[in-house]
Amino acid sequence: MTTDMNTDVSTHTGTDTAAETAQQDRVHREFGTGLLRTEVTGTPEEGYVWIRHPGIQAPRPFTAYGPHPVPAPPEGRPPAPVRWAPGTPVPGADGAEGRRYAVRGPESVAGRLLHHGPDEDLAVTLHGVGRLLRALHDTPVPAEAAVRLTTRPRGIHRFTEWLAGRSPSPRAAYAESLLRPRLGEVRMAALHALCARITGDREARVLCHGAPALGSLVPAVGPGARVGEADLLIGEDLCLAPWYHDLGWTLGELVELRWYRGDAHPAWPALLDAFFTGYGRDLGDDWHRLAALRVLLHLHDYTAYVGWDEKTFDKYTGFAMFLLDLSPGPTRRSADPVREPGDTAS
Repeated sequence: MTTDMNTDVSTHTGTDTAAETAQQDRVHREFGTGLLRTEVTGTPEEGYVWIRHPGIQAPRPFTAYGPHPVPAPPEGRPPAPVRWAPGTPVPGADGAEGRRYAVRGPESVAGRLLHHGPDEDLAVTLHGVGRLLRALHDTPVPAEAAVRLTTRPRGIHRFTEWLAGRSPSPRAAYAESLLRPRLGEVRMAALHALCARITGDREARVLCHGAPALGSLVPAVGPGARVGEADLLIGEDLCLAPWYHDLGWTLGELVELRWYRGDAHPAWPALLDAFFTGYGRDLGDDWHRLAALRVLLHLHDYTAYVGWDEKTFDKYTGFAMFLLDLSPGPTRRSADPVREPGDTAS
């Protein structure tokens, strides 16, 4: 199941090859699923524009546009390697409001990791993402945002509706009927409890990105780009949720990609180490459950908005079972939480 980790699967048009190297390296790519559609245009010299719209099957629209309460960089300090890329509204052909992002690259970190694996430069990027999320979470919630923003992240909405048997997708509904006996009562109860905690933990509730996906993290390219620089799209999923929801989302995608590729590159644990060091804390005993939630949400999104595949269902539920069954323990910053990529429950 190859995706770009913002719950869409790239279906590139014919412009992805020759047109990207012609016309002064101009890029024009379109890809998407029933959940999310993306168009990327631009050049290294001029910069790039990413335009994203909810897919025709998206159960909820993007978070309503409003003033972006993202913190400004501290004055007098050198620019951070990773910066926010807030979206601005653009109309969609079907009336659904989309977002336009000005960024410095044509490809996501998810695509880079999927096709090429980790490298030292990405450790700088992940450290920057951790710092950026910490600054966001430490920002006092503006009064208008407290009224406008949901306390039920869009991803958690999709997941809990699925677990409750209310998915509007026949494929996802069929998968859910298999999920309950596959995971068993104890694992299902753990997932339900985690979702309830995310939506009900008022004490840990902060201003959250909502879905800090590796598919929304865009490395900078072109003249003047420095090692590790990137832009992180923000706005579509902005919400009020516990800080660990954001960290668990990014952690889950890193764990999934390392497992999916099946490689033992030493840079994988370095990415986790950099991410948590940048944020200033890790997920403690919760990391494996949060990772499993993200893996299973990815399975839902693939099944609901792309297609049903029995082997994918078995593989992903097996990996989620492996994660859920791990003994609780703090995130090992310098260790690999997925020691045996092929060691999943059967």
